[in-house]
Amino acid sequence: MAEEFFLNSLGQQLKVLNVLVEKAMNNGLKQLGLNLTGTQVGVLLMVQRRAPMTQKQIELALKLSHPTTRGIVKRLVTTGLVQTRPQVADQRQIVLTLTVTGQTLMANYAEQLQAQVARVEEQLLANLTAADRVSLQHLLTQMIQNMS
Repeated sequence: MAEEFFLNSLGQQLKVLNVLVEKAMNNGLKQLGLNLTGTQVGVLLMVQRRAPMTQKQIELALKLSHPTTRGIVKRLVTTGLVQTRPQVADQRQIVLTLTVTGQTLMANYAEQLQAQVARVEEQLLANLTAADRVSLQHLLTQMIQNMS
């Protein structure tokens, strides 16, 4: 009985949904020939649009733990897409910028990345009315605020 309650709880259902969305996104990225995860692409997009950004800013914006963010940044540095340096005003903070390779990748794949996100979201929202979609967005935003 307790196991059934857990598996059917809203939190667990949201976790399962997140896993399924990540799998769909990551599979689509592989089909594009990109060896990146959806979260890594999210970080690249943030750095591209808001550079320079600190690792802490990314952590807060994406609601990621420090170790998770650090791992993502290390992988992006290893792949040559991002470079890091200490922040001038606070040497403890790490500033991220795209490398030339990262800038080229984002420029070359911008449309495909947006299309992949749209495909996953369309699959996610299939069979929901426009009103349901608006309501769902509102409810998710409220739940995120409740937990923040």
